[in-house]
Order: sequence, then structure tokens, then C-alpha cells
Amino acid sequence: MSQKILSIIVPTYNMEKYLAYCMDSFLIHKNLSKLEVLIVNDGSTDNSLDIAKKYVSRADDVFKIIDKKNGNYGSCINAALPVATAKYVKVVDADDSVNTDNLDDFLSFLSENDVDLALSDFTLVNEDRIETKKISYNFGNSLIPMEQICSTERFKDMEMHAVTYRRDLLLNYGYTQTEGISYTDQQWIFTPMVLVKTVGVFNKPVYKYLVGRAGQTVDPVVKIKKMADRVKCVFDMAVQYEKNYKKVTPSIKSYLDARIRPNVQDIYLTYFSNSSKIDKNLIKNFDKEFKGNAPSLYQYINELNFHIRLWRIIAESSIVEKIFCKCFSVALWLKLSL
Repeated sequence: MSQKILSIIVPTYNMEKYLAYCMDSFLIHKNLSKLEVLIVNDGSTDNSLDIAKKYVSRADDVFKIIDKKNGNYGSCINAALPVATAKYVKVVDADDSVNTDNLDDFLSFLSENDVDLALSDFTLVNEDRIETKKISYNFGNSLIPMEQICSTERFKDMEMHAVTYRRDLLLNYGYTQTEGISYTDQQWIFTPMVLVKTVGVFNKPVYKYLVGRAGQTVDPVVKIKKMADRVKCVFDMAVQYEKNYKKVTPSIKSYLDARIRPNVQDIYLTYFSNSSKIDKNLIKNFDKEFKGNAPSLYQYINELNFHIRLWRIIAESSIVEKIFCKCFSVALWLKLSL
């Protein structure tokens, strides 16, 4: 049996409508024996598990099933990482897919290069699987030191769809994602970066990210509904930031700052503009725990954002806070309307 080069983790919960399309996209031609696909069935109540079994029966040296109780996205990653056997590991959501031909070439790229992080282009597709946008990371060279690339704006804007890690890097760090909540894909492109030294850039789109599916976590309505998940995810990221920011180089810190800052700010700003729909105690408790567990980041955000600083001053007064949130919401609406 040839050595596995890439393990793809596929978190799966009630994805019977999309799973077969996703699995078919992994059926590459040149390097199939070097690929491992770990389908993590997260307690699905539909036919997802039966669909996964069909692919295992078709190629059991490639497709593997991890069948577990529901624990949400992070639990799928945590269950799969110790089981994966390949040198590199990537996450592909079950409603997404890959460019089959480019995945084949990507396996060749990974076989020929030795890096901590492989960065690849990706595309956005609609429900008809038609490409609507390409996200490219053309840095000019295929192999780049992390110190050189991590402080660039293009890299700071990078999404999880572009990322493939050396699996040992994650295991040596003891990396885990928060379980029981959504939005932990943000953790995937945050904490592990503190150990990355070398980056390989593959200038073809591999991941095909489906945009527009009803119920996606990026839907504004869902984001408000799942505010508690977002708070927990960002809090855990803040704790990891506090643990690492003094140990890394200024360039790596600039990357961590760029990733954590908008996530933290978005918690407060979402509340300010939707205060009638969100439990204020959720935000106040977050702010208190944030201050106690990540004081340097707390102060950094306080100095950076006047709106958050002002809210912290008036938060104890319910009436004044309501007025503030209403004014902020109106100001935001006017800004977006112009």
C-alpha cells in the first residue's frame, strides 16, 4: 500500500442532498491511492451514513467512516485528526466539493514538496455548481517562508478553504477545536499558524465552496440565532491568543491580530445593531470573561474601537444602553444605505 499523502476530513450532519456530489469529486485518477477521505458522520438522522457506506464499499482503501454522536463541527475535526494517516490534512465540508483534476495535481504538489502549510486557490459556486468567483493566492513563488508571507494583506484575508496543514504540526501542538458549537472553522486558520514555518503555494483552485444554501452559518439570520456559538468560539480564540502572542514573532503576531480583531469586534457590533434579538447578559458575560482571561487583547480592542469602549462605560445602565444600541443601529443603517 502506497503512503497516504493527503487526508481529507469531511464533517457530515444530515447532508444526504450533497454528500454524493462531494464524494464523487474526490475520485481522482493519478493519485487516488495517496488519498484518504475520512467521512465523519456527526449523528446524522437522514441517509448520510448509508451514502458514505456506498463509497467505502467502492474504495475502502480511500474512504473511511467515523460514526459518532452529534457534537457539532469541532468534534468532527477532533475525532478525525488522531485517526488520519496521511502526511497532510485538509477539511472539506460535506455540502462543498473539490475540483477533481486540480486535486489530483495538488496531490502531486504535496508529494514533491515538504511544507508546514499548503495554500491553494478556491472558487465560490452556487446551488447549480456554477462558478461565481475565484479566490487566488498567487504570491509569485511556490515555496515561501512563513515570515515573508504572513504579514501580507492577502494572507491575512485567507479562508479555511485554502488551507492544508502538515498533520504532525497539529498533533505536536495538541490542536483541538471547540466542540458543541458552530463557527469553529475560524479556529482552523488561527491557532495552528503559530507553528507554521514554511508555506507552499499551489496556484490552482482545489476547493469549491457552495454559497447560498439555506441555513448556512454565514446567513445573517443564522448568525444572530447562533450568537451563543459565536461568543464561545471567539472567546476560545481569545484565550489561545493570550497564550501565544508573546511567544511568536512580530510578523506572526500581526497575522493573529488581523484574524482575531474582526471576530471580536463582530460580536459587539452584531449585538449593538440587534440588541432586541440577543440576550444582553450573553454579551456582558462574554465581556467579563474576555477581560479576565485575555486582558491584553481586551485592552487592545478597547483602545482600537471607540464604540466598544463607549458601550463598556455605559453598559451598566439599561436605559442608556438601549439608547446607545438604537443609535448605533440607525447609524449603521444610514451608512449602509449611502
